[in-house]
Amino acid sequence: MAGVAAAGAVALSACGSGKSGGSSTPGAPSGPTDVAAAADVPVGSGVKVDASGVQAVVAQPSKGTFTAYSPVCPHQGCAVNPSGKTFVCPCHSSVFDTATGDVTSGPATTGLTPYPVKVEKGRVIVG
Repeated sequence: MAGVAAAGAVALSACGSGKSGGSSTPGAPSGPTDVAAAADVPVGSGVKVDASGVQAVVAQPSKGTFTAYSPVCPHQGCAVNPSGKTFVCPCHSSVFDTATGDVTSGPATTGLTPYPVKVEKGRVIVG
């Protein structure tokens, strides 16, 4: 799988405000981490992953292009969920684009924090 895009996510926290970044954030990748089989990420949608302590939302907006983001909504820190071509915050209904991580509907005013992502040997590697 050659076509890969880098974009991503930060850490999952139960609550909080604003975004946090860096590998010291719980759930953020401190290095490359295998989080899923590429085949398990549907084209045009995304999945939530939690592997080896890394928590993220991963999407395949178009065939062979993968994105990964922090699952933490920048509005008040709730964890977003995949919903078709978007990630939706269940707490206050902010909506984010799976391809860009940008907020498409508030109350969040900023997008999800990206994580580096690539596909190697059919596996999605985040961080």
